[in-house]
Amino acid sequence: MVAFGFHLMGETVFWLKSLCQLGFVCVFGFYFWIRSTGFVCTGAIV
Repeated sequence: MVAFGFHLMGETVFWLKSLCQLGFVCVFGFYFWIRSTGFVCTGAIV
């Protein structure tokens, strides 16, 4: 039972880390996409 609890905790931490990494990738991707489209539209780096 204790081992199962540790396993569950480990899986939760793993998923949280994955979600955080995915979130950072999405945020940076969105940021650079906004910058690149802003650059194309206005002709200047936003």
